[in-house]
Amino acid sequence: MIWVSLILALSVPAVFWFGYQNRKGNQSEDTKGIGWQFIRYTVLSISLPIVGILALNDALSGEAATLIAGAMGYAFGKKAD
Repeated sequence: MIWVSLILALSVPAVFWFGYQNRKGNQSEDTKGIGWQFIRYTVLSISLPIVGILALNDALSGEAATLIAGAMGYAFGKKAD
């Protein structure tokens, strides 16, 4: 079970790194802005491994679940202008 927690923990910085690589573009392109779709992707990609780690280690409390659900609700409830 420690291996699963380790893999889930390593996926969080990997999301940031791949997201940065995607947004910076390459030399022939300009950098991309951060839009709501990218924020939604990032929130979802980070919150699921964190919930998995907490649940596997019996540390997922009601308060932690409420905070994670609130962040996901805000990211997905925000209407793009």
